[in-house]
Amino acid sequence: MTTSRPLPVLPAAGKRLAFVGKGGAGKSTMLSQMLAHWSDFGVPCIGIDTDIPGEEEHGTLYEHATAVDLGAPVYPAPAVHQIRNEALRLTPEKGVAALDTGAWERKTDGPHMAVLSAVDLAVLCMQPTKNELNRAASVLGAIQQLEATGAHAPRLVILLSMVDPRAASADDMDVSLAEAGYTVLRSRFHLSNGRDGLAQSFGEPVRVREGSEMDSMARELLDVVAR
Repeated sequence: MTTSRPLPVLPAAGKRLAFVGKGGAGKSTMLSQMLAHWSDFGVPCIGIDTDIPGEEEHGTLYEHATAVDLGAPVYPAPAVHQIRNEALRLTPEKGVAALDTGAWERKTDGPHMAVLSAVDLAVLCMQPTKNELNRAASVLGAIQQLEATGAHAPRLVILLSMVDPRAASADDMDVSLAEAGYTVLRSRFHLSNGRDGLAQSFGEPVRVREGSEMDSMARELLDVVAR
């Protein structure tokens, strides 16, 4: 168990967060890492996969969890109208429920609005390109729609993903997002297509390493969702 610094104390009822964003942003890969790290930290956690595999969606969190032990249970997609109730029911005491999603779609009858209404924190995973700013606006608009109807709405933070460490685009995007009023996490998911890179990690056991990129992300997300 890694214990480099104290972890936040979560409330008795626990907390819920969701990763949202377009397909291919690394949501399922990162959440599989988060569950393994949180479990290693000793934080009670579970995953809920609201992304149903189909012709355009593969490598879901649930598929990964059925292939290898992620250290925490992962539940398959409930019916859309049951997402909020199931998230509340399954959230462990003083722990975290992490919801995975498919490619972002802002539809009133779709799973994404139900997911947003079920969580305390929405983590928008986006590549550092100008086109992705439109998706940031769409997610924010969906949250504002929930607020306008009196429904529960989560806080929003942005996590830059699939980042090329050799390019300055992520730093430029970080500044642009901050100027637009968004909260951007310090953690980033760097693109790595090497044989041992995270892009190739589906179906493989998660290697928990103290001080790694995923270790830092897991700790930062715990700090943010606990606030």
